[in-house]
Amino acid sequence: MNWRLSRAGWRLLPGAIALGLVMGSINFGWIKPLEQVAYSALFRLRGERQWDDRLVLVTIDDDSIKQLGRFPWKRTQYVKLIDRLTEADAGVIAIDVLFSELTPEDAAFAAAIARSNRVVLTQAEGKGGLPLLPVPQLEAATVASGHIRIQSDEDGIARSIEPQFRQVWAFGIAATLTYSMLREAIALPDFSQRIWLNWVGQADAAPQYSFARVIRGEIPDSAFRDKLVLVGVTATAIDAHPTPFDRNPAASGVHVQATLINNLLQSNLLTPIQPPFVLLLLISAIGSLSFSLLLSYWRTEIQLAIATVAVAGWVGTSLALLNANYLPSILPPIGLITISTIATVLIERSRIHRNLEQQIKQIQQRYHIESEPQDAENLAQFASMQELTRLTTLVDQLGRSQATQATIVHCLPIALVACDLEGRVWFCNAIAASMLNIQAGRCLEPILVPNWINPEQWQEVLQHPHRIATEQLRQERWFRLQIEPLEIRADGILMTLEDITIYKTIELNLDDQVEELQQLSELKDEYLSTVSHELRAPLTNMKMALQLFRIAKTESQREKYIKILNAECDRESELVNTLLDLQRLESGRQLIDVTPIDLETWLPELLEPFFRRTESRQQTLELEISPALPVLHSDHAALERILIELINNACKYTPPTEHIIVFADWIAPHVELSIKNSGVEIPPEARSRIFERFYRVPNADPWKQGGSGLGLALVQKLVESLQGTIGVSSDQGWTRFTVQLPIQPGKTYQ
Repeated sequence: MNWRLSRAGWRLLPGAIALGLVMGSINFGWIKPLEQVAYSALFRLRGERQWDDRLVLVTIDDDSIKQLGRFPWKRTQYVKLIDRLTEADAGVIAIDVLFSELTPEDAAFAAAIARSNRVVLTQAEGKGGLPLLPVPQLEAATVASGHIRIQSDEDGIARSIEPQFRQVWAFGIAATLTYSMLREAIALPDFSQRIWLNWVGQADAAPQYSFARVIRGEIPDSAFRDKLVLVGVTATAIDAHPTPFDRNPAASGVHVQATLINNLLQSNLLTPIQPPFVLLLLISAIGSLSFSLLLSYWRTEIQLAIATVAVAGWVGTSLALLNANYLPSILPPIGLITISTIATVLIERSRIHRNLEQQIKQIQQRYHIESEPQDAENLAQFASMQELTRLTTLVDQLGRSQATQATIVHCLPIALVACDLEGRVWFCNAIAASMLNIQAGRCLEPILVPNWINPEQWQEVLQHPHRIATEQLRQERWFRLQIEPLEIRADGILMTLEDITIYKTIELNLDDQVEELQQLSELKDEYLSTVSHELRAPLTNMKMALQLFRIAKTESQREKYIKILNAECDRESELVNTLLDLQRLESGRQLIDVTPIDLETWLPELLEPFFRRTESRQQTLELEISPALPVLHSDHAALERILIELINNACKYTPPTEHIIVFADWIAPHVELSIKNSGVEIPPEARSRIFERFYRVPNADPWKQGGSGLGLALVQKLVESLQGTIGVSSDQGWTRFTVQLPIQPGKTYQ
């Protein structure tokens, strides 16, 4: 009886072990990460379902942001969208974008929402738990609003949503309730518990249209008529939320709301199967103990087959439950099956091994007792045969191991040399023999010293084996030499030589890139500092003029301050426009409109205002045009901007009674335009920086006329956009700027 109980205990022990491990993992949360992986895998195994045709997404995607500008947008864009969807007779317009900040466009936006009378907006939770609500004017115009609070698990996937948070419906529920009231009655579930999402499929499979295309009227009205239109951000890296079908790249928060709405429209929310812990423990105990008892009657191969069939059966059952909109606990049953099987196999093997040991001991004891003294020689011979058999087996295993190791060593892409503490080589692979011209039996010292290491290092390695590593450049290739003592044999050292040219090149390139990025960062900081200073100066002057205007007592004083305000506004506007022009030119977005230009007629007209200006400043302005000048094909506006900037510069820095000369000449294959002025020179150290942004030559403005330092930078970019070049020379009291342009962009003439 005791034997039977003991045997039954051995058979039930694997199930008890599996039950303890699985329930402990559930209790301490160790199984949760694996359960999350199984959750996503189960949805992918089930496959994608069809999205409800009553739901349409209008996506704020990358193309829309590229076309309409940086996000977030002004309210006017949403006014266009609401008017367009209202015109198309959309059922409900649910906008998953937060409008919690006041803007000047709120009145127009609220009016559009009121006209539509079908708009649902979002609420959110800010830092410290404070609610982020739509601005009052917008909230008063909407028919409903809902919270977009999404609580994701550790893997980033949101599996369930609170129906209400602070007595506010979830955004997807609010949109569906509004649709049910305005268009079509929807059978809604009980919202007293958390609702579990039944993922439909990939986000891209949902019916959706780009925001920019919708407001341009490219989508027909039938696409939105009587539909629940969900508007939200799907652009890259904005509000990312992974789903079982969209991990990399992830979906977005609007797709989570779309899934919730789709589940409500199709009445297929998930119902989790979560029995009480006591009932779960009872079911698991019965199942694991019964399964281990079943396995104990079969041999190992059949046990593994039974376990495989059981796991596959539970996966199939889970898929069937998921298709019926039930969410089972996937991993615990699989864990019970797997652990029970492994424990059963190990325990059975342990029992067999213990029984064999006992039987061997019994046989040995029996043989020893029954043997006669004359059989001692036979016993010794029998023992020797056992030792010989064991030794033969070990030699065979050692030979196979050495052959495997030798194959691996000879296939390594590095040179490998082993030698004794006298430097005599006893092993080298094929690469070492080729690279170092060495073979077993030779001395390693003449090869290493002094080409790779110095004599002192070599003697130190032989006397006190230690690790040495060095990198060296040989004939435009980098090598890493490494010497270290053998771990098993204390009387030898191992040397490796590896070609690391590729890795070293990458490392050096990375260093160069890091240095270049640091320089760019410093330039950016300097540029931002200068721009902020230049933009702040006119604003400060305007603020001061406004303060003086308030306390002005006479009309003449007020007019004076108004002139100052106008001048500073013009200065600010000119600076901003110049910065924008530079940005367009550097980004390649400046369009060139090539037209024929007759310089003989055009230049005198262009210089007409400057003749009066120089005359008032007691300067002399001359124009010299070559008679052989051909017709120039170029951008009229860009060329005019170039010449005006250069002539303005000359007028600004030319002293009274000095000369300004404008030349136009044909020096094949270029048309050459030069502006030359006397009475001023640019120091040699400043000429290399004259075209930098915000750079101004020190002490070159004795008349304190001011300037932003952007004019010449803009001129250089405009000249480059016309495929020309610009240069400066300054000596003997004259300064000359020379612009060379092809007579037609993209063509050369001799």
